[in-house]
Amino acid sequence: MDRQKLGKKIKLARIELDLNQTQLAKKINAKQKSISRYETGTSLPSIETLVKIAKILKKPAGYFLDEQEKEE
Repeated sequence: MDRQKLGKKIKLARIELDLNQTQLAKKINAKQKSISRYETGTSLPSIETLVKIAKILKKPAGYFLDEQEKEE
């Protein structure tokens, strides 16, 4: 799994819903710093955390795991 691509998808989905990192972190009971690390690719969220993020960001979990580029 490409950490950078996953992070970009999380960030884009978060921005689409007009949420900042702190707001997303509160909704999934995490720290803002964790969200920042996910978005920059410094660390990967656990599957459980990714499912929570997907639910809040109104995307299927598979959206974040899909390695295919939609722009092809």
